[in-house]
Amino acid sequence: MPKTSMSYIDEYFSKSPDEMYFDDAIVLDKRKFFEYFCDNLKDNQIILNNFCSYEPFKPRTIKIIIFILNIFLYFVINALFINDDYISEVYNLEEEEDNIFSFIPRSINRFFYTTLVGIIIEFIVDFFFVEEKKMKGIFLREKDNRIILKSQIVKLVELIKKKYISFIIFVFLIYIICLYYLICFYSIYPKIQKEWIKSSIFIFIIRQILSILQCLL
Repeated sequence: MPKTSMSYIDEYFSKSPDEMYFDDAIVLDKRKFFEYFCDNLKDNQIILNNFCSYEPFKPRTIKIIIFILNIFLYFVINALFINDDYISEVYNLEEEEDNIFSFIPRSINRFFYTTLVGIIIEFIVDFFFVEEKKMKGIFLREKDNRIILKSQIVKLVELIKKKYISFIIFVFLIYIICLYYLICFYSIYPKIQKEWIKSSIFIFIIRQILSILQCLL
């Protein structure tokens, strides 16, 4: 039987199992383990969240911009924590000592620094977006007063526009700074380029694997 418009509205404003109290979720959440795991991945794993998860207040274009920003930052933050001792060690490596995985032991400490800074940046980026539950709260509070409801929604739309504009400006500035820094780093340390690119990709992959394990836990 097809859903009516009212049933769609009721479903939209109902609490999701993840928002319920534990005792309620135990009874009402009928998802199997694999379904719950997949839902978690879509919400918290950045690649899957970008391409498989729909969020009305965060369009896919914005998600792709954030994804590219994340990749930029992995390379920049990784380069920031490459110190003189590390560069000296790489420059003095014998050819036979350098292989495809030899960079991993030298990159462990930068993995922790890059992860920490990445989490802080993600936290800052979240400030530029209005949560969907804010709109739901307005509808639920003011559903009996259409004038106030309309006024609150107009204010929310204006807030979303301002936050989007602020986000675009913020990202543009970060892109410019990152690009300038990467060009400088690339030209000053030509022998470190290969090591830097490999370690940056390694750190990005490890972060994705850890986010999957976090969802599993």
